[in-house]
Amino acid sequence: MKYNNKNITYLSFLFLLLFFSCKSEKDTEPKASAKTPASAETAAPPMVVNLTEAQFKNAGIKFEAPSEKELPVELHLNGKVFTPASKKISIHSPLGAYVRSLPWIQGMNVKKGQLLVVLEDLAILQLQQDYLQAQNNLELAELEWKRQQALLATKATSDKLYQEAKHVFEKGKIEVMALKQKLKIIHLDPAAIHADNMNANLKLYAPENGYVQAIQSNVGDYINPQDEILTLLATGETMVVLNAFEKDLPALVVGQIVNIETSGNATAQYKARVTQLGKVVGTQGIVEVVCKLERAVNLIEGQFVTGQITLAARKSLCIPEKSLVRYEGKEYVFIKEGNRHFVMTEIVPGNRNGDWVQLQNAGNWQGKEIVTDGSYTLLMTLKNVAE
Repeated sequence: MKYNNKNITYLSFLFLLLFFSCKSEKDTEPKASAKTPASAETAAPPMVVNLTEAQFKNAGIKFEAPSEKELPVELHLNGKVFTPASKKISIHSPLGAYVRSLPWIQGMNVKKGQLLVVLEDLAILQLQQDYLQAQNNLELAELEWKRQQALLATKATSDKLYQEAKHVFEKGKIEVMALKQKLKIIHLDPAAIHADNMNANLKLYAPENGYVQAIQSNVGDYINPQDEILTLLATGETMVVLNAFEKDLPALVVGQIVNIETSGNATAQYKARVTQLGKVVGTQGIVEVVCKLERAVNLIEGQFVTGQITLAARKSLCIPEKSLVRYEGKEYVFIKEGNRHFVMTEIVPGNRNGDWVQLQNAGNWQGKEIVTDGSYTLLMTLKNVAE
């Protein structure tokens, strides 16, 4: 019985020890958590600047209320240079032949009438032979027809022989005319073909001034009429297709002036006019805007460009560009809230034109005074306070 009383005393001591230990931990936990908001608050950067009178004078700060301005709206569109189908020329052989000469490299300039390619095939020679023989047969047929006509006048021949002679003559005329047209199609002059100057060569010439865009054949290739030998792009007309969003279509009209810039040379601008608005909206809400440059320029097919279109001016609430400060990828202004008391406020700028920036949500800026001079001084002061 004595042994049991000792055990009870020992267990009671352990129970009290555990009770006070748990209570101590509960009392210390709120103290640690109470420090957390304070540390988070000190980590947030301040957005308010309070200046002393001396700091205010030295900073040269000026401020004014936003004002309404006639601000032209500028639309920036991306696009590419393209060549209309009428100026993209595919060079083909009018009949099957072998390529004997093709002295061109992609990008080389060509002039109208310049020799492009020399082809060779026995079919070319055969066509010339058939034409000369048909001409000779026609001459004989004409003589025989005239002889039969004279005999018929004296009743020295029959009507049947006269009709047969006339038929042969008319048939010969048709054959000669057909062969003459075939020679013209393959760029051979029938009047220049004689028995002593026939050859198996066919020469193709440039139909327009331009440059070689692509070459699809090599010397020695056998070319069928459907095979493209090379592609020419005619110069003298430069077109640009710009990509506009569907929402911008109401502001676009045919005849608008477009300033074109290339990605590699932003200082050079080329004037163009809108000649056609697309009639189909693409899968991404894109509509093509076709523009024609007012003069020929040295732009190439597929070159990336940017087009700037100035739309009609509209009244907007604006602030000077110099009011804005850029901080961590965002744009801010300082609003005067009291005597030498300024609050840095983020803005989402609208259209820009020259020295003025449009303010979005104009109703939120009524009655506000915005710092126009000394904005970066206030930003530096704000950074020093944060550090």
